[in-house]
Amino acid sequence: MEIDLSAVPVVDNHCHGIFRDQSLPDVLALRRRFTESFDAEIVRDHVPATLAYLRYLKDASTLLGCPGAEDDVLAARNARSTAELVGLGLGGGGIGWMLLDEGFPDRDVVLPDAEVARLAGVRTAPILRLEVVMQDLIAELPTLDEVRTALTERIAAARSQGYVSLKSIVAYRSGLEIRQAPQDEVASAFRQTRRVAEENGKVRIAAKPLLDELLLTSFRAAVRAELPVQFHTGYGDPDTDLRLGDPLHLRSILEIPELRAMQIVMLHESYPYTRKAGYLATVYANAFLDLSYGIPYIGYGEMLDYTRSALGVAPITKLLYSSDAVGLPEIHGASARVGRKIVGQAFGDLVQTGECTLAQAERFGAAVLAENAKRLYGLPDQPPKPA
Repeated sequence: MEIDLSAVPVVDNHCHGIFRDQSLPDVLALRRRFTESFDAEIVRDHVPATLAYLRYLKDASTLLGCPGAEDDVLAARNARSTAELVGLGLGGGGIGWMLLDEGFPDRDVVLPDAEVARLAGVRTAPILRLEVVMQDLIAELPTLDEVRTALTERIAAARSQGYVSLKSIVAYRSGLEIRQAPQDEVASAFRQTRRVAEENGKVRIAAKPLLDELLLTSFRAAVRAELPVQFHTGYGDPDTDLRLGDPLHLRSILEIPELRAMQIVMLHESYPYTRKAGYLATVYANAFLDLSYGIPYIGYGEMLDYTRSALGVAPITKLLYSSDAVGLPEIHGASARVGRKIVGQAFGDLVQTGECTLAQAERFGAAVLAENAKRLYGLPDQPPKPA
């Protein structure tokens, strides 16, 4: 049994921008969009044997009206303009809102959010990536105190600039166990990081004492600004240590009394740690769990399994839909369709087993796909009236 959720315009609570240039030179370039691996052999020999890629080719061939072979899909994509692909890819996905992480890809290679909204008939809002702000400030300002002050001010102004959330990728850098370090260690890490920034004009923060210090500064500012904070958790590029992305490490900040008002969103269903993240959402009022249906690159059955796991552990009011899709608009749209179908199937199973009624399943399904995110991020139901 599958609950019909086709009328629900999804709120994609975490995704990335659409490439300005949609052309792809060859099938290898297409395949690279479906793996987190940096290994050329994976791209060349193994991506075509993944269920996520096979699902994409099937969906894309239907969308583009072409045969489902790689070469045919590639040719059909390259025959269309960026505007056509955005309209096709996003327009049929039933997407109401896209909350776009500005930290990746670089802003100069993606369409402006307003252009995406115009071409696809969706609404957009930006997400501010904390590590990018920190790195820019360290390159600009000579002292740690000045960086702290500027970071606090930047977050305080974020709401007025249209941002609906902050995001951290500390899981990629030093792990999710964020703790206050001794101030001499923080000062030493800042001096070293600042030296690199002066030499190169930019810097990538990796020193744990400094990262944790600036994140804690950011979190205190987020509480005052009433901004949620998203965290990359679990599955990601091979340069992250998956063990450090275990969401249970977030307990180090979930237990800080002054941060209890900060809403925390664990992205990517914390895969493969979904049940652990679900547990956190059951015991901490400010912990929420995102369910991504574009990335991780996994099969339908696995996505259905983690959806069932999340529903079986976490309060339904704590679950949020996303795609985490990047670059190619048809991935954003396909993720919305498959996510809606999987959520409908998972709730249909619950109706059949008597765990909820049909009316409850329809209401809860709409909550996961849209209503929970609207409430968490303060998104209006209707567009603002023209002045």
